[in-house]
Amino acid sequence: MTATQIPSDFQELLHAHLPFAGTGALDESSDLSGLGLDSMSTVQLLADIEAQYDVELPDEILNEATFATVGSLWRSLSPIVGAASTES
Repeated sequence: MTATQIPSDFQELLHAHLPFAGTGALDESSDLSGLGLDSMSTVQLLADIEAQYDVELPDEILNEATFATVGSLWRSLSPIVGAASTES
């Protein structure tokens, strides 16, 4: 398995919701709850993702596995936000 590339704009968006992440680059295996993502910040993160990428996230991806790590979140979102950015 190859390493997942997490785009810098997505990392910047994530950093705003991860109080324990520090300022460096996020690793794909970083545990989101360990970095401070809780249920309230998850809701705000979802709203920010939808606003930044002008997408509506499908309910099917809104589950615990998606929000386990930085990499799992990006792998779930990349097909959606990637499609949105190519449509603009």
